[in-house]
Amino acid sequence: MAAAQARDAAENGPARPVLEIRHAMKRFATPEGQEVVALDDVSISVAPNEFLTLLGPSGCGKTTLLRVVSGFEDLDAGDIFIDRQDIAGRPAYRRPVNTVFQTYALFPHLSVARNVAYSLEIAKVEQAETRRRVSEMLELVGLAGFGERRINQLSGGQQQRVALARALVARPKILLLDEPLSALDKSLRGKMQQELKALQHELGISFVFVTHDQEEALTMSDRVAVLGQGKLQQIGPPHELYRTPSNVFVARFVGESNLFAATVSEVGPAHCHFRLADGQEVRLPRRDGQTFSAGDKVQLLARPEDARPSPPDNGTGLRFSGPVREVFFVGTHYKLVIGTSEADEPLKASLPAGEDLGAGPAPGQMIELWFPASRLHPLAGEVGS
Repeated sequence: MAAAQARDAAENGPARPVLEIRHAMKRFATPEGQEVVALDDVSISVAPNEFLTLLGPSGCGKTTLLRVVSGFEDLDAGDIFIDRQDIAGRPAYRRPVNTVFQTYALFPHLSVARNVAYSLEIAKVEQAETRRRVSEMLELVGLAGFGERRINQLSGGQQQRVALARALVARPKILLLDEPLSALDKSLRGKMQQELKALQHELGISFVFVTHDQEEALTMSDRVAVLGQGKLQQIGPPHELYRTPSNVFVARFVGESNLFAATVSEVGPAHCHFRLADGQEVRLPRRDGQTFSAGDKVQLLARPEDARPSPPDNGTGLRFSGPVREVFFVGTHYKLVIGTSEADEPLKASLPAGEDLGAGPAPGQMIELWFPASRLHPLAGEVGS
């Protein structure tokens, strides 16, 4: 989908966003008389047919953002546009969006078909058209022939499909999904992730998906918006957030990370030199937007899977050694926790099983690790920031 959007943009110019959130502000009063800033100057746009995920820890503002788009909350300041129309003040039932909730909110006293048809009945759509669209939608979500069943006769995955069908049958411009897979077991959750993404491609509707599960966000999304403390920390394609996070918050939240305190020792036109406290130095290419100066305190990010058990003779990067504290065998690789004197926190490494390790490392064993320079990413700020 990203490739198709890129081709369309090249031929016709960038597509107009179907949803624009501009400088959204939202505060809540607490029972103690204090104030919580749920959204702090958040601006996000969603392209047509895009799967955008709002990712962040509990209390970061992602569900609040979904609720202000759907009309269940009002902004204190800012604007929301759908298809360039300002929808501020428009009640939820008059907005061209539908929401799939975490609890599904299905009607237990109604059949599957009546649940799906509910919004069409409220809108007084003709019965023949309602039956046609309900039948079409049940087939699309894999529930053809289930129309007369009651909700309590369905599995969790089937109930989730009913909730999807009910939200989609009214043909919204945007589908909002508030952690709809969180109640499912791991295997069913993985299956529903694939089905949901395939459904979004088939329908061509923009999805805005809320989750705190980083793997789920990286797997399903065209782009991910990371929220923290009510602010938009970074937005971009999954690989961009993972490989080149914009700050420490994103580096720590999206995937596992090793962060090494360093100082900028030299800044050139194309490269920066960084020095660790133990004297190791590494030269990295300057990336767009980096404004480091000599003497700046930074952190170098290395992902656990970038660790190598032994460096080549001419390999550039960072070397560490220390005792193995913990070993976790996960089938294709070993996840290690290693104590070192050079790092501020224990190192995390992921090494392939069966490659140069025999039966695998043992707790207490000394091990040497190397992180190639090409896999390091500098971030502004000192350790603990």
